[in-house]
Amino acid sequence: MTSRLLDGIRAIELCEVWAGPMAGSLLGDLGADVVKVESFPRNSMTRPLASPVPGPGEGPVWERSHIHHLSNRNKRNIALNIRTDAGAGVFRDLLATADIFFEGYSAGTVDRMGFDWETVHAINPRLIYVSLPGWGAQGPYQGYVTLGSGLDAAGGHTIVRGYPDRPIEDTPPIYHSDATGALALVFAVITALHRREQTGLGSYIDISQIEVLNWHLPAQVAEWAVNRRLPVRLGNSDPLVVPHGCFRAGGVEAGEDDSWVVVAAETDAQWAGLARAMGHPDWAERGHPWATIPGRLGARDAVHDAVRRFVAGDTAERIVEVVQHQGAVAAPVVAPWSILADPQHAHREWLHRVDHPHVGMQLLPGFLWRVSPDAPSWDRPAALVGEHNREILGSLGYSAEAVARLQADGVIGDRYG
Repeated sequence: MTSRLLDGIRAIELCEVWAGPMAGSLLGDLGADVVKVESFPRNSMTRPLASPVPGPGEGPVWERSHIHHLSNRNKRNIALNIRTDAGAGVFRDLLATADIFFEGYSAGTVDRMGFDWETVHAINPRLIYVSLPGWGAQGPYQGYVTLGSGLDAAGGHTIVRGYPDRPIEDTPPIYHSDATGALALVFAVITALHRREQTGLGSYIDISQIEVLNWHLPAQVAEWAVNRRLPVRLGNSDPLVVPHGCFRAGGVEAGEDDSWVVVAAETDAQWAGLARAMGHPDWAERGHPWATIPGRLGARDAVHDAVRRFVAGDTAERIVEVVQHQGAVAAPVVAPWSILADPQHAHREWLHRVDHPHVGMQLLPGFLWRVSPDAPSWDRPAALVGEHNREILGSLGYSAEAVARLQADGVIGDRYG
């Protein structure tokens, strides 16, 4: 594993989509034995039974979902129907052997399945139990279902994203709460493990994903609470910095994708460098209306038009090289595929080649940390549905005949549909 910090710790994951599963991957990266309990016969949301654009490779479409692969590394998998008596029995046996259990369904769902905190604590008093519902385990929103899109909207993140001249709902489908929830769970678990060393007992942790997200957006709340002002959508601009924006570069061959450059000048020295790069050092000389920050703020549109014409005159790569050489701020806009060729990532070996039986060899993102002396590694690619059913059940004391009966009765499985 990436490290041995959590070696000997077993975590049971009962989560879908991103925040919870990504937290499980991070625990696996730290050396924990993470057992993902996947719903069966119902397929999880990241394992579609049909897809208009299936992932690479051959085999079942539910084994080729890109988002499932990215958020489910370094785990073992059991596909289990917990709503049956036999499945509930297997789940109780799993919890009895675990150090951590975390679930990410809407508040009350797991309780109704018979696995509330009190019941689980009686099964295993040392178990750390984490609930990760969108709105928290208690309150008037109990039972409400949401994913990252709803949380970002409820936290006010959606309304300040995007461009001021476009509709509010015109935002990219990339949700900040998916990342904040995963990291909050890992932090809480590490803290609870430390507490268990002192008391010998597990803890119940109620994480509200919306509350976690709100603390990552303090400026929005403070702007209204203190100043009674609504935050505005800035797009690529900055109210206190001119120039500050994203500009289309030239030199793009017909049929190629657009190329863009980010340019900014926070100080007069940076502006002087940019002015030299644009061939107009006089724009930064004393007496010119653009030579000072107040002057540039007052001429925002004119300054941006000048930068726009300059950037359009050459390729993004050349513009960036010239501007940076003069000590000013410029960078190319990175497309998703550009990450694969980023020299910094290559130097740090952040990207890993991962082989999977259905999607083949893929270049996938690496880890959040490096913990010496252990080398980071994808020890386990995203597991197949029920790939470790027999292995996990065998470790719990189930005989081969008992496992076969569970399979025949539909309590466990290794495929959907």
